[in-house]
Amino acid sequence: MVDELWQITVVGQKSALITMEQELENLAVPPLSLSLFEDILPAWRLEIIMTYEPAATLLEALQTRPEVQVTCNKLPDKNWVMESLRFLTPVRAGRFFVHGAHDAPRAEAVSVCIPAGMAFGTGHHETTRGCLLEFDRLLENGMTFAQVLDLGTGAGILAIAAAKTLQANILATDIDDEAITVAQQNQSANNLPKPVSWLVADGTHHPDIKPGLYDLVFANILAAPLIEMAQ
Repeated sequence: MVDELWQITVVGQKSALITMEQELENLAVPPLSLSLFEDILPAWRLEIIMTYEPAATLLEALQTRPEVQVTCNKLPDKNWVMESLRFLTPVRAGRFFVHGAHDAPRAEAVSVCIPAGMAFGTGHHETTRGCLLEFDRLLENGMTFAQVLDLGTGAGILAIAAAKTLQANILATDIDDEAITVAQQNQSANNLPKPVSWLVADGTHHPDIKPGLYDLVFANILAAPLIEMAQ
């Protein structure tokens, strides 16, 4: 996590801001993010987030551009990942309703509460939602499972969804110990009939992961690690 963040806001004509955006991408240490907005038409707004205090020469170079307004300020010391997650809208995926602590559960759905946290998995990512939809389809077809493995669990959404719909032994793993800590906290935010077993593990390399045992495996991770594990 970076120690500090600085925000430069530039308001001007679209063509000038696009040129500026391209030039900033070529800095020796490029900005953390560059975002162009059209919310104050006819002018446009370029938001530049830096992980270091912008040099005075950079600010002067931006301010000397014709017909632009430039402001710069240091952002408050916040966990911006968690701050943004607080405002995510709920996600519906089949019978599942994934929501934050600020949203009410749905009586007609299987609600999965995921408070704002650092680990991957909010339900908004299409692969997470896709896994939930496929799991919902399997359940709709009358399938049941007794041994479940959630490989690369992240925030624990899939494991928690399984725990709310199955009478199964569920093992959820992740290579990141912080992800497991967050997933355990997310479990506490949900009323599970049977707790999930959580494990820090690198792929399938752990004695508690039993090859051939599981009749349902979630593996919502990148393609390259999946291919490597399959070889």
